[in-house]
Amino acid sequence: MNAIEFEAQIHNGVVEIPTHYQAWQNKTVHVILLEPEESVPAVKTLQFTAASLNTRNYHFDRELANER
Repeated sequence: MNAIEFEAQIHNGVVEIPTHYQAWQNKTVHVILLEPEESVPAVKTLQFTAASLNTRNYHFDRELANER
């Protein structure tokens, strides 16, 4: 399948093919219409912040941990 890409205005439901593609006249073609995006959103930068856990009342049982 050959493919071409160009921009065109639609007038009364008709898309005008540029003159240098007129050799495609009277051929059956597959048409995909894409609407241009309004604007590309800025890429957000994610920052990692350190997690802080309160372990003051936590009792660590090494024997219980080793059983797992």
